[in-house]
Amino acid sequence: MSTSLNYKSFSKEQQTMDNLEKQLICPICLEMFTKPVVILPCQHNLCRKCASDIFQASNPYLPTRGGTTVASGGRFRCPSCRHEVVLDRHGVYGLQRNLLVENIIDIYKQESTR
Repeated sequence: MSTSLNYKSFSKEQQTMDNLEKQLICPICLEMFTKPVVILPCQHNLCRKCASDIFQASNPYLPTRGGTTVASGGRFRCPSCRHEVVLDRHGVYGLQRNLLVENIIDIYKQESTR
């Protein structure tokens, strides 16, 4: 009976890790977040690069310098809830990185390699 108990425990742990991983996936690139940023006020997260890509697609006439978009404020819609995000003069680079999510991803990666 101890074997079935161990199997159930392993299965539950695996299910918990799978559920955690789903929460750490960017809704745009469908990969684990890279440099996650918080979109205020809806509090959803995106990778900084994905947020930049959405911002550029939503604002196709932004001035560029050397192939990179000049940060100048703007708007785009959150891909998770469609809430309109208004950026300040710093553009996407004004969004705060979510260090908590970054730390959780680091812990998740350490645990999943065990």
